[in-house]
Amino acid sequence: MKKTDIVIIGSGMAGITAAIYLRRANANFVILEGSMVGGMLNQLKSIENFPGAGKTSGSDILISLMEQLRYNNIPLVYGNVQTILKEEDGFEVVTDVESYDAKAVIVATGISQISKTIPGEEKFAGQGVSYCATCDGNFFKGADVAVVGNNNIALEEALYLSNLVNKLYLVCPDEKLTGDQVLIEKIDAAKNVEVILDTNVDEIEGDDFGVIGMKISGKTIGISGIFPYIGKKSTTQILNNLKPEMKGIFVKANEDKSTNIPGLFVAGDLVDKKVKQLVTAAGDGATAAISADNYCKLLK
Repeated sequence: MKKTDIVIIGSGMAGITAAIYLRRANANFVILEGSMVGGMLNQLKSIENFPGAGKTSGSDILISLMEQLRYNNIPLVYGNVQTILKEEDGFEVVTDVESYDAKAVIVATGISQISKTIPGEEKFAGQGVSYCATCDGNFFKGADVAVVGNNNIALEEALYLSNLVNKLYLVCPDEKLTGDQVLIEKIDAAKNVEVILDTNVDEIEGDDFGVIGMKISGKTIGISGIFPYIGKKSTTQILNNLKPEMKGIFVKANEDKSTNIPGLFVAGDLVDKKVKQLVTAAGDGATAAISADNYCKLLK
């Protein structure tokens, strides 16, 4: 077992930002990468709202982040985390390669996509299929789009898009909408939103340029974009032994990104918060790093 002060789990925007801040604080830490460095950055084809970057892509931002890691001499250590155990004086982080004894842990594993559930979803990912309305909504101004799902995330994304698009179809697989009543009332009041209940999307159709329609009950409805929210899952199963306070699939955190488990900090999209963007993930990573470093210093 290797000893360190802080283990960062996750190598997306939040995790890498935390590592950069910890290096500048001269902290003793390790950042673990799992199956895919960069996380959701790999799925963002076009980004126009990241400060200072102009129009860019997730892969371009990831390249810059990797260069910054190399410049700061921060190695990414491979290891898929199996579990985190609470010890008397800290944590044991168990991966499929090595175990780490740490005083504090920063979890920045984000939200992952379950295997693509709609035929055509994977084929047209980044070409009309999106998983982030606030990231990609501007590309569909004045167009007809669809949101698929029945949870608060789907409803919130649908409401956001309704202010940008011409027509929005909310395809709900259940007999009625569920979620916060205030969101349901706003959906009902939106004049350009058509709710299609007790229905699944049979197929996402497209051409060489991207999505052109969705097939429902044998009928094709023309759309330019579709936002599926039926395939998201949390990556917090590694926290099952710790049992932090949760809200649905998200972890509740204080302003300093600490949780109800002393020494456990969270950052990025797995945090229960209203805005999930690259810029807020970076802010979470910086805050979690500073907080974890201060926590460890108090233990000495």
